[in-house]
Amino acid sequence: MDSYLLPSLASATGMMIVAIVAVVYWRQRTHVQARWFWAGAGLWTIAVVLKVVCAGLVNAAVIGFLKEQLSYVLFVVGGGLFVGIQSSLFEIGLTFLAVLIWPQLGRDPRRAIGIGIGAGAFEAFLMGLALLIGVLVAVGRTAAGSDNAWSDVEAAARITPLFWLRFPVERIMTILCHASCRALVLLGTTKKRPMAVLWGFLIFALLDAVAGGVQISGRLGSFSAWWCVLANLPFALVSVFILRWCETRWGKREDDEAGSVSATYPAAPADMEEPQADRF
Repeated sequence: MDSYLLPSLASATGMMIVAIVAVVYWRQRTHVQARWFWAGAGLWTIAVVLKVVCAGLVNAAVIGFLKEQLSYVLFVVGGGLFVGIQSSLFEIGLTFLAVLIWPQLGRDPRRAIGIGIGAGAFEAFLMGLALLIGVLVAVGRTAAGSDNAWSDVEAAARITPLFWLRFPVERIMTILCHASCRALVLLGTTKKRPMAVLWGFLIFALLDAVAGGVQISGRLGSFSAWWCVLANLPFALVSVFILRWCETRWGKREDDEAGSVSATYPAAPADMEEPQADRF
């Protein structure tokens, strides 16, 4: 057990560091206000609570029905898609409803991406904290004589090279996906681009469909976890392109409009409050 203690602690700490670095990086680069990161975290929390409640009510019945009616391959694909669509409807759907009510959420790409980073970083930090607590609980159970307390971790670590690095790398990719999907929905809604909104829903659904399929396959732990990371890599690469596209397409336009206005009208006093329309 002791041989897996430090890698597990490093993995938990790594996820929390990834979360903090993501927020600090975007804050330093764009000077977006901290409240927009918290807005993303709040929307994520509400969506996940609702999703968990829904999953507890319907998932067992739906997954069980699919398992009885479909072949193994179709069951994994169909069940994964069900989980992914469900996740997207709650997480991205709530973001869509929020920007309909508060259009200022999608006023510019810096803010929209910040909201997405806030959601992904908050998830990463909580997952790291949960793993850290789980490690400490497992250590306590093992010390108390529970021989199986560390068995799951040992089984996963034996077949996963650089086991401690897997979760931090996965969280980097996931934060990129959170940011890109939410940016597409927030900006697509305010800029009247329905296809951008649709792509935000679709990419997030497919991302979670992969994770859902792995979970229900019954084979988790029988292969290196790096295969799961590799499956997420295309979504992360697409997300990098999307984030750059959002900044280029809408960020430059916002800067040009701001420059045009400042050239026509005198600058507002530095201590003037933010307009009421931009409050959240």
